[in-house]
Amino acid sequence: MPYALILIGAVLLVAGIRGTYADLWALVKGDFTGTNSYLAWVAAIAVIGGIGYIPKLKPLSISLLTLLLLVIVISRKGVFDKLQQYITAGIPASGGGAAVAPSTASPATQQLSSADQITANLTAGLG
Repeated sequence: MPYALILIGAVLLVAGIRGTYADLWALVKGDFTGTNSYLAWVAAIAVIGGIGYIPKLKPLSISLLTLLLLVIVISRKGVFDKLQQYITAGIPASGGGAAVAPSTASPATQQLSSADQITANLTAGLG
């Protein structure tokens, strides 16, 4: 829990320093309000997790949480579709919103931008 609070504090500090706290608030507000919010998933996990505190219903709770996790991952709006969209869209550049092409030079021989560093780290981790 302390690590989560430190991470949240760091995000708020960076947003405050950069002056993008209004954008951060709009993103967070969009995640928890509207028709496609995460609030329904959080409520479902909380209710099913609460059922797990009853000792005789704990196996049922574990199986329902497993099913809920599968639904979240495999659903049409789930992790795989978002990951596919991210991969096909590329990483937007800070200037014009265009996709950044991966660098062909090794990171040791060239100074990379932050977007290229992220791409290089991701491809190095997959290889």
